[in-house]
Amino acid sequence: MAKYACKQCGAELFFDPSIGKLHCEYCDSVFDPSEYDDAPADAPAPETAGAASAQEASDENGAAGETPLWEADQNAQSTDDSTGDLVVYSCPNCGAEVITARETAATTCVYCNKAITMEGNLSGFFKPDFVLPFTKTQKEVEEAYFKLCKSSILTPPTFMHKDNIKKIKGMYIPFWLYSFKGHGALDITGRNLRVWRSGKYEYTETTTYEVSEGVEASFEKIPVDALKGMDNDMMDSIEPFDMTQLQRFNPAYLAGFYTQRWDDGALENENRAKSRAKASLTQEAIGRAGHFDSTSIRSESYKWTDDKTESAMMPVWMMYTEYKGKNYIFGMNGQTGKLMGKIPKSLGRLFGIGIGTFVVSQIVMMIIRIVEVLV
Repeated sequence: MAKYACKQCGAELFFDPSIGKLHCEYCDSVFDPSEYDDAPADAPAPETAGAASAQEASDENGAAGETPLWEADQNAQSTDDSTGDLVVYSCPNCGAEVITARETAATTCVYCNKAITMEGNLSGFFKPDFVLPFTKTQKEVEEAYFKLCKSSILTPPTFMHKDNIKKIKGMYIPFWLYSFKGHGALDITGRNLRVWRSGKYEYTETTTYEVSEGVEASFEKIPVDALKGMDNDMMDSIEPFDMTQLQRFNPAYLAGFYTQRWDDGALENENRAKSRAKASLTQEAIGRAGHFDSTSIRSESYKWTDDKTESAMMPVWMMYTEYKGKNYIFGMNGQTGKLMGKIPKSLGRLFGIGIGTFVVSQIVMMIIRIVEVLV
């Protein structure tokens, strides 16, 4: 398990999104993550396009290559035999046993609150090509969350409670990045309507046009989350990410954040990326066809070439809270600060506001009557 020590005082380092560097909380020293990069700067990126098939082989045979990744370092961890989903790690800071999911690649010890990075879980075909560093701090997340809560007077008090802040976690979510060229051929029907009246009659004229359009475009690094348990709509809604800020993967960026390796293969998610590309091509073709009152597609075909799949760890702030037996999830793009989540309306609070308004109005009326009597 990796731990990053300050080169000045030896204390543990954490990645600080506000400065984009590893920061020592004791002597205030800062270091660039590249100073702790143990891989050659020109190391070739791993081939991730075949990752799904490698995962399938691992699931079937219980091994990838010669040794399962989670058993590669017996000094760092031991498997909990009671379940295949949990693993017991020995914290390198305090020695306590940390039980976590097999896919976890970075977490925090519940006893000493120190960061733990399990590098073995991000090796081989689980190793990402890139990492997109956090730029938004937890303080900024808290401010945005409370601003959202205060945007409605009907927000349940539960959501305003400061205990919810403890539930905010910074996570690196594994994503597949798909690049390809898309080619579309569409037959489009456009219709224009003209309506007029003559005497007591109303007339409608429909003019129909048949248009064929060919479109093509290059798509670079369309992101799709690679966790089965993650809310896909939530992950899509917090986009976009600025892909120009991607860094070659270095586990030092994970220090202090929660991380899981991917468990949803690249092949299984490819259609999600191409569906988004298809929608873009379709919109472009309809726009080129001309201006009509309505359009419909008679036929369409798409072809994809120059496919390339890469992987990256993307920064996301997550918070889960429960209200009346239902879970509510909030997600923030850790790079741009885009926050998504739905807060329910409290009918009880609405009733309370109504009662309060009624009581205040009655007091005001009583004061007016008293003044009238005295006068």
